[in-house]
Amino acid sequence: MNSRSLEKLHKETSRLSQIHPSGIRKMFQRAQGLEGVISLGIGAPDLMPPEGLLENVKRNLTNPKAHSYTLNSGIPVLRQKISEQYMENYNIDLPADGVVVTAGGTQFLYTSIFALTDPGDEIIIPDPGFVYYPTVPLIAGLKVKAIPLNDKFQMDPELVKEAITDKTRMIITNSPSNPTGGMFTEETTRGIADLAIDNNLVILSDEVYEYITFNGRRHLPMARYAPENTITLNAFSKTYCVPGWRMGFGIGDPSLMAPVAKLHPFVIANPSSLFQYAIADFMGSPEDKQFKEMMRSTMEERAKVTYSEFSKIDGVTVPDIDGSFYAFPSIESDGAENPGEVFVEEVFEKAKVVMVPASEFGSSRKDHFRISFGSASVDLLKESVVRIKESLDR
Repeated sequence: MNSRSLEKLHKETSRLSQIHPSGIRKMFQRAQGLEGVISLGIGAPDLMPPEGLLENVKRNLTNPKAHSYTLNSGIPVLRQKISEQYMENYNIDLPADGVVVTAGGTQFLYTSIFALTDPGDEIIIPDPGFVYYPTVPLIAGLKVKAIPLNDKFQMDPELVKEAITDKTRMIITNSPSNPTGGMFTEETTRGIADLAIDNNLVILSDEVYEYITFNGRRHLPMARYAPENTITLNAFSKTYCVPGWRMGFGIGDPSLMAPVAKLHPFVIANPSSLFQYAIADFMGSPEDKQFKEMMRSTMEERAKVTYSEFSKIDGVTVPDIDGSFYAFPSIESDGAENPGEVFVEEVFEKAKVVMVPASEFGSSRKDHFRISFGSASVDLLKESVVRIKESLDR
């Protein structure tokens, strides 16, 4: 084969040319194998999963059904328990046939965007926001409109309203937030819900961190305010500390979820049979509720330590942390074009502490950086600050 043919064979598609590898994963890879590195970069909890859940996995190893295909949208008992959970937690009636169990929350994000939009449609996302929010729509051929969050990390409904056109199809929301650690107020939640209802738009509400809330705050599900317009993205990854299991789900009005369920089998036939049965047996048990509260209180303690300790670093300002397991501090700029990126790189090189610059999550807060305290104990958080202060002094 000649060189021109090889060039054509290896040419990147126009679809892929618009996207870039995750900077979070780049930092994660750079840290691998380096002795003494403290990782505050990757968004994964370091706690062990519930013992009862692990026992369920062992027990289902001899269950023939747990080694075969399941119904595309998930086993009926798991879908029913997810439905019952929304009624118990939020008094929201979402039937089991409005549930699709997926290979992680990211698969639901991908599938729902492709199922509910057409190329040329517009989608509104928060900035800063999770790295997949702009990327998947670009792959799908959508026009992305990013709404800068305000100083309280709220997605101002007035700015969302200004961004809506006759081509707008979907709004992505996220509370509690990755990367900011903020939570939407009821005013913000209701305002966005009203816009979706008035303009016949779909809200894709990412609520993966629903159980990790602090300072007496309670999670406000978007489906409470716009039940016929909202599909909720969720996952077991953070709730049960099993991100490697790749188990997520979406839930919404069955008529709105129908296109997602139609496309889902062609993305992945069904998620892990074994883990579906294990989780279904665990959901709603006394240990389930105890574990969620233990997880929440552990992360709240780390949030307080993160706030107090990182606030001791000269030039660093830490906003309030209301939920998730992330902090989103700002760093005083010394004239650098991307001060958050400069700071994170310096800390990595000199202090062996991994964090993520805010530029990975949008363009509106380049003077910020993200700390993931989900993967670091209180002692490691304190050690991180000691290292950073010493490296800056040097």
